[in-house]
Amino acid sequence: MSNIAEFQTSEIINYYKNKSIFITGATGFLGKVLIEKLLRSCYDLKKIYILVRHKKGNTPTQRLNELFNCKLFETLSQYYPDFRDKVEAIEGDLCEPYMGISTGDQNRLVENVNIVFHSAATVRFDEPLKVAVGMNIIGTKKVIDLSKQMKNLEALVHVSTAYANCDRQHISEVVYNPPVQPEKIIEAVDWIEEDLVKLLTPKVIKHRPNTYTYTKAIAETLVIQECKDKMPCTIVRPSIVGASWREPFPGWIDNFNGPTALFAAIGKGILRTMIGNGNSTADIIPVDIPVNMMIVAGWYTGAKKAKDIKIYNCTTGQINRLTWGMVERYCEESLLKNPLENIFLVPRPKFTNYRMVKFFRHFFEEMIPSYVMDFYLKIIHKKPIFVRVQSKIKKAVETLEFFTSTEWEFTNDNIFFVSNEMNEVDKRIFNIDVKDLHWRSYIEQYCLGTKKYLLKEDMGKVNKCRKELKK
Repeated sequence: MSNIAEFQTSEIINYYKNKSIFITGATGFLGKVLIEKLLRSCYDLKKIYILVRHKKGNTPTQRLNELFNCKLFETLSQYYPDFRDKVEAIEGDLCEPYMGISTGDQNRLVENVNIVFHSAATVRFDEPLKVAVGMNIIGTKKVIDLSKQMKNLEALVHVSTAYANCDRQHISEVVYNPPVQPEKIIEAVDWIEEDLVKLLTPKVIKHRPNTYTYTKAIAETLVIQECKDKMPCTIVRPSIVGASWREPFPGWIDNFNGPTALFAAIGKGILRTMIGNGNSTADIIPVDIPVNMMIVAGWYTGAKKAKDIKIYNCTTGQINRLTWGMVERYCEESLLKNPLENIFLVPRPKFTNYRMVKFFRHFFEEMIPSYVMDFYLKIIHKKPIFVRVQSKIKKAVETLEFFTSTEWEFTNDNIFFVSNEMNEVDKRIFNIDVKDLHWRSYIEQYCLGTKKYLLKEDMGKVNKCRKELKK
């Protein structure tokens, strides 16, 4: 926690004092960590408004209480037991007109908000194009439209992805020409039938691997068109967001996105092989780094009255390189040291550049054992599950193979620039430097976090798991 001396010398903490903040995507992985960090390090902020929709019969207030009851907020609640009073749920839905926000709530946001963090997006790689456009492009337009009305707005922080321009090998901190102008794609998906949009999607996205990266690229252009010379704005581009490195504690993870699903499947022994280049950069970024970067970007845009829209490639590959070969090795080490419960086969992950090698390994090491286990389950009158699980894993893995087999080079000039603008206290509290990240230790904590926080396995049974692994 920040002490009094740090509070007095931190430019960033003092900037956020008495500020009101509006966050979209607050119930997502990045959003939760952002809320926790803001409240823990900038507790003198005035208010955090978060956009929350009804989900599975739960009201926004119920969802907010559920969010705060997770382990992520335990440390914060010890220091600030009344922290919930700082956060208010705004009922709404990014897909609805005017984000589904009532007139009264809109007026409150317009009158009070100083900083907007827009992190809401659909991150599913296989999302139908119509849905991805609605969330990632039209949703961004709605956030910008509301932000333009805010009377005291000092910064809009738009969260994109480092892979928005994955059709390029070298990616600088600039917004490139989009595959299509925002208004054109919005108009097209509005009048074309959904079945036809689905049929045309491969031709529309062309060299991009999925609708996520395609729509995020167009959303960046929308931000430039709508905000340049009109409102204070900045763009943060995280790469593959992984478990926490240091804050609020190592290894926290709450979803199966990205490499997390791989670690869980490898740990259970049900994923043995996938396409990947062991020498390619695995540009994984611990979640606390982009969260700090978002806070820093908001501060720099607002406090320094930045005239241009700065883009930050929040990546690790050019600063502290990790390869997929290292991920394979460290992951296996970690999962043999701290095994998961009820494993199917001993974890032995292997990346390969050759599809034929993958085919044979998948067939002999994944599918045949799955059919054998399902046959056994049928004999004992239990529901077969392994073949079905394998088909789901195969689909998930195929969506990631583009990223495990391709190399990109990201520039980080703006990261270095803004770091030099920060004083030493702020560099410590809001760390955005990954050069001291020890990858072997991080991957071990990541695997432990997957076991403990995501799979919710009993850490007291680790020795038992180790004995079972040796049988």
